[in-house]
Amino acid sequence: MVYVDFDHEIPRYVYTGCANCSSVMGISMCSITNRGCCYYYPKYTLVDIQKMARTLEGLTFLNSIIQLPTREVEPFRIIAKGYFDRKSYNEYIMGKNRLNISNIQDHSIFFKACPFVKSGFGCTLPPRYRTYVCNFFLCDEIIQSIKTKNCFEVYIRERERYVRWIEWENTSLMKILQEYKVDLIKDWEGSIRILQDIPLNIYEFPKLHPIVVDTGSSRGA
Repeated sequence: MVYVDFDHEIPRYVYTGCANCSSVMGISMCSITNRGCCYYYPKYTLVDIQKMARTLEGLTFLNSIIQLPTREVEPFRIIAKGYFDRKSYNEYIMGKNRLNISNIQDHSIFFKACPFVKSGFGCTLPPRYRTYVCNFFLCDEIIQSIKTKNCFEVYIRERERYVRWIEWENTSLMKILQEYKVDLIKDWEGSIRILQDIPLNIYEFPKLHPIVVDTGSSRGA
């Protein structure tokens, strides 16, 4: 089943079969096994950072991102880079046992893992601290199983609306920081203070009807 879940007003799509992942994207050839689709390096926007900066718990998590040895701070976003087994990837590319998968061009994903994923468990973060990419990701296998259902188009449409809203909000926050002539690199603490003072807008994501695809009792990510 696919349904909408909320964590502190932050929406996400949940698929109850994620714990039994059989997606091609779930293949892991690195030391982080059974990591599902969590190969993505989260890119935290100003919207994400603003939400974190408003609570002590959020600030603690934000600091943990900054302390990651592989994180990258850009003027208006933070990339939380995770694990990449480059040696094994290079050997794989040069070898003759490459997977014959036409719908995946970048095979490096099989050797990557998010810094917040735990082998055999999945994401260790509460949804409110995940990016919208993580909260709304549906792999090809899930989409194929639900695309004929009545609610499918609604789920896709509402996801697109939410992403456009995030992009609009992010652009607005970026312009405000530019007016103050600061960014996350030039003045980290100053940028955080400004984001804390800006009223936090909340998107009212609709409570969509669940899409039933099976009767399993697996947990989501």
